[in-house]
Amino acid sequence: MQRRTYLGAAAAVALAGCSSTEEAENETADDGSAEDGTASDDGAEVNAFDDFEDISEWNAPIGTLSADADRSYTGSQSARIESGDGDDQVRLVRDLATPRDLSGTRPALALATEEQADIVVQLLDEDGDRIDFRQRIHTDTPLVQCNFGIDTIDGDPDWSAVSEVQIIRWTGEDDKGAVWVDDLRFVDAPETGQVMLQFDGGYETDYTRALPILEEYDYPAVSFLTTGRIREADSDEGEHLVRDQVAALADAGWTIGSHSAHGADLTDLSSDRDPETEVSDAVAWLEDAGFESGARYFSYPYGRYDEDTLEAVTAHHDLAFAGRYPSQGAAVNPHLCSRVTAPDADEARSILDLTADRGGITSLAFGKLDDDAESVLAETVAYLAELESAGELEVIRPSDIEDTVGH
Repeated sequence: MQRRTYLGAAAAVALAGCSSTEEAENETADDGSAEDGTASDDGAEVNAFDDFEDISEWNAPIGTLSADADRSYTGSQSARIESGDGDDQVRLVRDLATPRDLSGTRPALALATEEQADIVVQLLDEDGDRIDFRQRIHTDTPLVQCNFGIDTIDGDPDWSAVSEVQIIRWTGEDDKGAVWVDDLRFVDAPETGQVMLQFDGGYETDYTRALPILEEYDYPAVSFLTTGRIREADSDEGEHLVRDQVAALADAGWTIGSHSAHGADLTDLSSDRDPETEVSDAVAWLEDAGFESGARYFSYPYGRYDEDTLEAVTAHHDLAFAGRYPSQGAAVNPHLCSRVTAPDADEARSILDLTADRGGITSLAFGKLDDDAESVLAETVAYLAELESAGELEVIRPSDIEDTVGH
């Protein structure tokens, strides 16, 4: 059986993002799959699959499963799953009486966890071929809807005839605590893969190293500024962009967004700062500098978030990014869109191939560029251009993701 793993060096990739969502309005069939989808204004469809009001539809061959009426994302309860003594995982399995056509979709699942967790939603066809979708959830959040990207494909799974759905959390030898799941959905993904290029922190290398590479192909990108570090003049000490360089990026078609005021981990701030201030101060700077449209977009420093951070970002931004896995579908909630951070050249090439082959939305994010990182970017953009010229990929801006948000 052929096995394809698209993110082989996970340590080089940043933490994952999850997304909140509105409650689905469509009805669910007896086997838990949506009979009808709820379409957004542009036609992106979100299909409800299971609200976990009846957990008897699932069995837990490894670990334990119980209903929890104290936590829910939609309805009156969620499902609580835990690994048992000696288990290295917890696994929920749902057999579908009638195979379901999930072609061109990605799962989204509301999650909360006692310890940081990577969760897998696995789809299997009648031959046992499978595709693994994966996402990471952080602690100290309520149940939040997570957009899953593609991790691994085993064999040649038939997405038009899915016969089994599994939800898996690997724990290793240690007890990693409980995970709560709710509101499993499947959301449309663009048939032609879409790729966004992003740069975190507002380093001067956005202008000196990245811009010349992207200008060769006339590609846009996003520079997420750490606004409190932006310099007024070349003579000012530091390694971040000068105001005039930010303006030049904008003139070249780049989107100028926010990476917060100081780029600190918003879940671990000193006592004199809080997420609301870090987020709102950066927005004010961007608006005062004339970047009102870009001020709508945010990337989470270190890819980390908690309940307070999510609340602040949602209040001030229309779209935000923190992620780990590529090829997500339309964002169920735009305030946490998945992305891949700092891939090496082989990973980036594999991810672009995946996105060209399977569609979906992939954001590739880079930080400060040294010689090696600049070489990776140049190789990545050159290969992206090959696939884009062949009509296999499209290069997009943040506003394009807004246009495909699922509701």
